[in-house]
Amino acid sequence: MLKIDAKVRIVGHIVAELFGPDGKLKQREEIHNLVSDVGDNYLASLAYGTAGWTYRMKSGSASTAATKSGAGSFVAVADYNAGSAHAMDATYPKVGASANIAQYKVTWAAGENTNTIRRVGIVDNAINAGEADATHTMAMGVFAADIPKGALDTLAVTWTVTLLGA
Repeated sequence: MLKIDAKVRIVGHIVAELFGPDGKLKQREEIHNLVSDVGDNYLASLAYGTAGWTYRMKSGSASTAATKSGAGSFVAVADYNAGSAHAMDATYPKVGASANIAQYKVTWAAGENTNTIRRVGIVDNAINAGEADATHTMAMGVFAADIPKGALDTLAVTWTVTLLGA
């Protein structure tokens, strides 16, 4: 009998960079993300041809720990940052440094997503807070510190997802 013991891991890394109106870096946060149960199922479905999501990002203010399911797996309506629902930047998602890496990036310009940001999620819609729930969220990241985005600041969030074999 042939026994196969293969494991696939998904590793995510998020870099948030807050720039002031002068273009200088004001704050940089780096964290690892958690792929939700919905995200696991979605990524597995890509192997058998399911159509892809229209990737977006949303942000929230709650510091609730990221979890695979339940309250920590999405940006809840109560902590959704108004104006944060945003499409990916023009060339994203794209292949990262190698074919097993996917990169996602959203840049919130001056006047957009002017909030205290503590969490971000990759979602399949950019409509409103009411659709920021676990069924629409692929991955979630929670920063160790608040990111206070002012009206004149720019915030770039780059999310790298690496799929690793055994």
